[in-house]
Amino acid sequence: MDVSNLIAERAVRNPLFRLLAALLRRIDAWAFDALDARARAQGWQVRRPAPLIRVYRNPDFDTLTRCLACAGEGVTARGHCHACLGSGRVRS
Repeated sequence: MDVSNLIAERAVRNPLFRLLAALLRRIDAWAFDALDARARAQGWQVRRPAPLIRVYRNPDFDTLTRCLACAGEGVTARGHCHACLGSGRVRS
């Protein structure tokens, strides 16, 4: 099950607010459906914290950990860290 699409919505009683909410959902779908599909096809995570806002994340970043040689700084007393090539992250 893809939980990235789950959004908690309250029931709106006012018909004007319902109309505006439906319009906002339609604009949201129009603006982001193609981008969301492309991101999911690449294996990225898509989070929808609010209407018209998306957060895309590549899960490959989960494989990176802090470099122990430079404590994640990317530099040592001698200059750029050779273990992580100055990035501060290494593959775990």
